[in-house]
Amino acid sequence: MNNTIKFDNAHHTTLPNGLRVMTCHTPDANEAHVSIAVRAGHFYDPNDCQGLAHLLEHMLFMGSRHFPKPNAINDFIAQHGGTLNAWTGTEYANYHYSCHAGALAQTLPGFADMLRQPLFEELSIENEVKNIHAEFEFKKKDDLRRLYQIHKETCNPEHPFSKFSVGNSDTFSKHTSLELKQRLKSMHQQRYCGKNLCLCIASPMPQKQLDALILQCFGGFSTGQLASDTWPPLYRSDELGIQINIQPLQSAKRMIVTFALPPLQNDYKCKPLNYISHLLGDEGDGSLLAFLKEKDWALNLIAGAGIEGDGFKDFNVSFQLTDEGLENKYQILEALFSYIKLIEKASGEAWRYEEKVQLDTLALEYEENIKPLNLITDYAQHQFIFSPSELNVLRTTIGNFDQAVILNALSYFTSSNIRLKVISKGVNVNRTCAFYEAMYSVEKISKDTIAKLDTPRNIASLALPPPNPYLGSEYQLALPEPGFHLPNKLIEQKGYRFWFAQDQQFHSPKGDIYISFDAKGFSDSLNAVAAKRIWLGALNDHLQAKYYRAEIAGLHYRIYGHQAGFTLHTRGFTNQQTLLAAQLMDAVVSFIPNQRDFSHHKQLQEQALHNALLNKPTNRLFSRLSVLIQRNTQAPIELLDVMSEISYEQMLDARERAFGHYFAEAFMHGNWNTTHANEYAQSLSNSCGNATGTPLSRAVSKLPTGETLYHHVNCKHDDGAVVLYLQAPTADLSDTALCMVLEQMLAAPFFNALRTEQQLGYIVGTGYVPHNQHPGIAFYIQSPEREPKYLLDAMTTFLFQQLNEIEFYRFYWPTIQQNLLKQLEERDLTLSMKSQRLWVSLGTQDLAFDRHLKLAECVKNLSFEEIQVFADQLAKRERCGEIVLYSDGKFPPMHCPEKRSINSITEFKQKIPYH
Repeated sequence: MNNTIKFDNAHHTTLPNGLRVMTCHTPDANEAHVSIAVRAGHFYDPNDCQGLAHLLEHMLFMGSRHFPKPNAINDFIAQHGGTLNAWTGTEYANYHYSCHAGALAQTLPGFADMLRQPLFEELSIENEVKNIHAEFEFKKKDDLRRLYQIHKETCNPEHPFSKFSVGNSDTFSKHTSLELKQRLKSMHQQRYCGKNLCLCIASPMPQKQLDALILQCFGGFSTGQLASDTWPPLYRSDELGIQINIQPLQSAKRMIVTFALPPLQNDYKCKPLNYISHLLGDEGDGSLLAFLKEKDWALNLIAGAGIEGDGFKDFNVSFQLTDEGLENKYQILEALFSYIKLIEKASGEAWRYEEKVQLDTLALEYEENIKPLNLITDYAQHQFIFSPSELNVLRTTIGNFDQAVILNALSYFTSSNIRLKVISKGVNVNRTCAFYEAMYSVEKISKDTIAKLDTPRNIASLALPPPNPYLGSEYQLALPEPGFHLPNKLIEQKGYRFWFAQDQQFHSPKGDIYISFDAKGFSDSLNAVAAKRIWLGALNDHLQAKYYRAEIAGLHYRIYGHQAGFTLHTRGFTNQQTLLAAQLMDAVVSFIPNQRDFSHHKQLQEQALHNALLNKPTNRLFSRLSVLIQRNTQAPIELLDVMSEISYEQMLDARERAFGHYFAEAFMHGNWNTTHANEYAQSLSNSCGNATGTPLSRAVSKLPTGETLYHHVNCKHDDGAVVLYLQAPTADLSDTALCMVLEQMLAAPFFNALRTEQQLGYIVGTGYVPHNQHPGIAFYIQSPEREPKYLLDAMTTFLFQQLNEIEFYRFYWPTIQQNLLKQLEERDLTLSMKSQRLWVSLGTQDLAFDRHLKLAECVKNLSFEEIQVFADQLAKRERCGEIVLYSDGKFPPMHCPEKRSINSITEFKQKIPYH
């Protein structure tokens, strides 16, 4: 069974009321996917009630004629194996869901009813205003949101992009609940009509039957009028050629160069912006980024992103700067324009464009991890822009070279057409933006700078990329070999272990290689971990330009830290992958940063750790939970002190100890045969000369049962937040299954009770949270309105009530069981996902590679009486360990029993027993 969607034979129709429909027949799919786009984004908000479109989106979930209770439609979709969600954008709102393939006929009428016949009850309106305000407060200290608001304030105030799209209690409180209800009904009546709706469905249902179902569900919408999309220019001349200085909360230094364009992203035949961003974003030798890194001016460059709509496009070139780069920002700007001139001069060189086409063709042909619902959601909106014939080829049109189109696109990349954002704590500011209180200033870029950019100097070290040496011409499949569909141990010796499995499922010319190093020298102290982080940062920086072209040719790599050391992971096409892995291994064991690189990456690590401390409270609490539960995980707050003190010599010493004695384990999975695997296994063994160690422990703290531990996390955020974590007594199948079942059982009621009914905050939820495969359940709330003590009391009251009344869930148990089994029994969707699952199984010693199936069998055989016993033991605090993590925010401190408070992370981890 699969969920592959082919758009080339999509069926298009228009209902009598003007509603456009695109359907894709997926005969082998086990799921159906539905999305509807509505031309009712925040551009259509009334000027005196900004955020109304967002509130309307929320209200559609709060009850309709046939599902009058709030969120009842979500529960209904969940009972049919699906999820329902929505968002409000600039020009469009979108509602989308998935469900079991056979459940479309049952769910689509309810989905249509939600959209067509909402109730708009005044109490629900008041509650959703509170939820939207909580959402606003949650993002108030988000630098991206602050940047976005400043963007709005510095564009044409007559353009609807300038409106405040989110809404909050201040904007809505100008109207009574009755007035808001009338506004909502009016907007709904105007916008949610046939001509303003485009529906896209992928389903195995036969076409005639599906057409009849769609007409039955959506034929009742009124015809209405298509909403106008004629807006004034996004930027007038005053809003171009300007520099906007912004003070961020995080200690990052960034520069964003924005080119104001017409909607060139909609040119799917040539795709000029994809080609330009491909060249500007190059990271290899001769690239703009390589030049800036050599100067020690920039750390990173991203080209092409930016706001866009049906009639406009921002093309951003975003730089992460060093201190010196900030001082030389205009030289960076000149280098950017010099590189753009190179692209313009080479616009007639078709081979470079054709190479990009070849890369895109390969990416599409062997695409992995496709999310069908995301595609369906995109196509719902695409129907407003493209014709049916264009829609059917939209995804498969790779691009046709057209120099005139490319030159036309480049004609907008001029000095007078830019907006320059400089983001740093040290910039001069004189204004405060609305809602988010971010400081900024606006000034005209000087005429001298503009003139210099018009005729940038030639920079000899800048060059467009040469032909890609990693791009293969053909990819062949290895012949299957019996017994190798699961990992086989090819080498087992002291300090080194190598596993191999052949892909016999996906028939793709791809594969994955994992090499993990357990090294005490990089994990046995805070100092060692700080040294590892600096070394890894410098190593990845060293490799970036060297292997960038392998990346864009479909040969990817990551080198990242873990609790016991670090891992090298390569993935992608198997042609030349072992060569790439061998080259990376040579770099890993031989690379020694110089003093300059050390100082540079030490500063970056300090900045990253400082920024981690600015994360939202719930993120901080979950991060700290991992630190407390996992023996070899460290807290940013502890690492910061060590990072600031570590010397170059200490880093060198840690690296020498790490590579003097370690344990290496490797896994190769994909389109190789055993001859290739054995050759590579032996080659890797030769590279791991000092692999003489043993695997290091991944122990987890054993939380006490019968009492609750408390830990305070100091966050620079006004919201109060609490995470309550229940740790299962063992990691066996039974305890794991029971944790998963109970979390699924309580998730929706917890959300409904504490968010929808009690209005405690925007961030409310539950999660199955294992640490190193040891199961547990987390309950969390982040609130702008209530202190942690109140939140914790609400949580525990809910839990004890639900656990003592677990009999209520007997009716829902078969549906919960079915949904959980679906998740556990779901086949690997991609080769890389399978590689990762097998690699995790090796790490947890699941050498039968079937723990998920055993877990499914355990869930299948679980009786409701066993769940009752588990719930009863939880209610009596006889089963699970408990820890409460909390952040006070703007509220008074929560007083906890001193004996059960964790004040020192180090002391706690030294004293606690471990599983």
